[in-house]
Amino acid sequence: MKARELRRDVSPLRQRFPFGGLLLAAITGILLGELLGSTWWLAGALFALAGILLITVRHGGPCLALTVATFALIHLWDWNEAPARTLGEWFDRHQGEYEVRGIVSQIPRTGSSGSVTFEMKVEGIGFPDERNGEVTTMPATVQVSWYGDAVTYGDRVRFRAANSRPASPRNPGAMDYRRWLERHGIYTQFRLDPSEPGTVESHGHGNPILAWADSARRRVEKILAIDLAGAPEELGAIRGICIGVTDHTPEGFTDDFRFTGTMHLFSVSGLHVGMLAVLIWFVLKVVRIPRVWAVALTIPALFFYVAVTGLKSGSIRSASMASILMIGLLLFRRAPLINTLFASAFLQLAVDTNALFSAGWEFSYAVVFAILVLAGPMQSRLQAFHVRDPFLPPSLVTRRERFGFGAWKECSALLSVSAAAWIGSFLPTIAYFHLISFSAIGANLLAVPLAFGVLALGVLALLGGTFSPWVAGAFNNANWIVTKCLLLVVQTSALIPAGHWFVGPPGKPYPVMTILDLRGASCAVIRSAGEFALVDSGRRGDAQSTIIPFLEASGANSIRNTLITRSDAAHLGGLPEIAREIHVKRIAGPPDPGRSIVARRFYGNHANLNHLKAGEEYSLAPGVTASIVACVPDKDPDSVIVRVKMGRLKVLFLPKLDAGIVGSIALIPEQGLKADVLILPIAGSDMATMLGVIRRVSPRSVISTVDALKRSGTPSPEWKGMLRGEGISFLRQDETGAVVIEADPDDGGGRVIPFLKSDSSKTNPHPTDGG
Repeated sequence: MKARELRRDVSPLRQRFPFGGLLLAAITGILLGELLGSTWWLAGALFALAGILLITVRHGGPCLALTVATFALIHLWDWNEAPARTLGEWFDRHQGEYEVRGIVSQIPRTGSSGSVTFEMKVEGIGFPDERNGEVTTMPATVQVSWYGDAVTYGDRVRFRAANSRPASPRNPGAMDYRRWLERHGIYTQFRLDPSEPGTVESHGHGNPILAWADSARRRVEKILAIDLAGAPEELGAIRGICIGVTDHTPEGFTDDFRFTGTMHLFSVSGLHVGMLAVLIWFVLKVVRIPRVWAVALTIPALFFYVAVTGLKSGSIRSASMASILMIGLLLFRRAPLINTLFASAFLQLAVDTNALFSAGWEFSYAVVFAILVLAGPMQSRLQAFHVRDPFLPPSLVTRRERFGFGAWKECSALLSVSAAAWIGSFLPTIAYFHLISFSAIGANLLAVPLAFGVLALGVLALLGGTFSPWVAGAFNNANWIVTKCLLLVVQTSALIPAGHWFVGPPGKPYPVMTILDLRGASCAVIRSAGEFALVDSGRRGDAQSTIIPFLEASGANSIRNTLITRSDAAHLGGLPEIAREIHVKRIAGPPDPGRSIVARRFYGNHANLNHLKAGEEYSLAPGVTASIVACVPDKDPDSVIVRVKMGRLKVLFLPKLDAGIVGSIALIPEQGLKADVLILPIAGSDMATMLGVIRRVSPRSVISTVDALKRSGTPSPEWKGMLRGEGISFLRQDETGAVVIEADPDDGGGRVIPFLKSDSSKTNPHPTDGG
């Protein structure tokens, strides 16, 4: 009987959830609005039909149908007819420079390079010479990259700048920042020229509560930094856990947290709000504050914390749920937690339908739902392994046994919550981060209690710092110890073999090479039979921004071989960063590091580097081999000419043509240069010499890297026509982005697919005979 009662208590699904149906209807309506696009009449007809049925039929079906239609109409407006979208589409047709004024509507963010970015509510946009008056006073939100006077939230600013759209991703695996901004209602960017800085006309035009929260956040950052200036990692962790600020953390600091599934500690969410609510409630209970006053103090404190930390989706959800539960305590009504969760989600979607497509919203509700559904039953089963025999009188249980039962009860609760959260985040983590963290359960089991300690000490430091910096420093030093333990737990968990695993879409049954667009640098990723190889590794900055995201999205957990074709920063500078996150088994490079400081340092740190030799062949991946055609130039062999064979498809890598390389190419037998695809920087070389080399190679496609910021880094427009006359397709990476080369034996030997071509236009290089 007791067992049945226990199962009934811990089974959260044995309740009614009125908001569950409404939430499902809201989600259906938003997805329907996304599908309908601009088809307003269909959503309007559904709305009218549901309204009529609601009057005539007395059951819940018409109500749900009306909810579906209402949310479809709301999303159609938010997504297709919003003022910011209308303004962005007008600017697409009217490119130029404008005089803009508006009010800063978001706390400005300062990047690592010192650039300042913020969102601005437009008050007016006009032509610089005011010949035609103002273009619009539409209250749309735009993004501004600012140069000028120091700017804060609520300032009225004026500037002159050209409009632009956020750029679309140029490489597979890259974040679609343009789409992300559009989901947040931003369709236009203004980038100020440093030679024409903007001006701040006046202050204090924002929401006074948010302005107060902004000033409070800056004050909090200063207090938390007292006595911790020499500990950047610990200070970064304390700021991240307490207020979600990670702007100034050391590079690569958060990687271990991401790999161990504890990255949520730096994103102020329901966990942080829940911990703060427990702290506030405990303190008010200790000082014997009446329940009514405790609720009246706790709810505003939670929402102020949400405002200070940036109004994150998860924190808003948690504060809303906590408020509903506390109000229920006052009314002596116990609100079902799952229904409260559904109500919070429904209200957030009613305010912003695009929140459904936010990773934060999906993570937050998926994790909390899994905890509410699974944690209780899991805990009851775990606790049953070490529990007092119900037939044993309590008086016969020793103190040691009681301590053991209590400790196991708390441990099973933590383990259950951690496991349930891992299950809830499983699919979103794969979808957004292409990652499965097997060490997350154990890491969170220790990291979450330590994070609770960090937050508690941070609150004490803030309270003490209000009166005395010395008191704040004492608590910060204690927090340093707790944070050090937290970092040790996370970093140790990250070292567990196979503790995390990247997952990607299934590979093709034939080799595929992706030439990433790195704006002048070089990196080709080869995937074949589940294994990966690299030809060059780009610059150091390219590794974090482009190469590693692509490898992770592809499911690369190790790189079998890396072959460097030139010893300079643009070809091997990113390899140390890549090797820090993904295991690289073997590295081969030119015989000499040349004059590059980056290459000399790399060669000095990699004594086991395999030096390439002309005439040798290297197996890069199953079915993929690389032939070293030549090492050039002879007196300073820091470059090699490589031909990669994938099935019947041959891809030739040539460095930028200078006198030494052209002379070396002239000594190579013609058959040794034949290839189906030629990868060659076209710009900056003599056209006649370049055309002669291309004719010797006889490719079907030529792929050229482009660096628009470098002098002579852009190919002449004449090349496309010239190569078309030779029967060769020309792909400039400033137009195509990344280029995918598929060695499909059923398609004439292979195909070349530009990443930015929406129609997936392609050329089919035919296989050639011989070497």
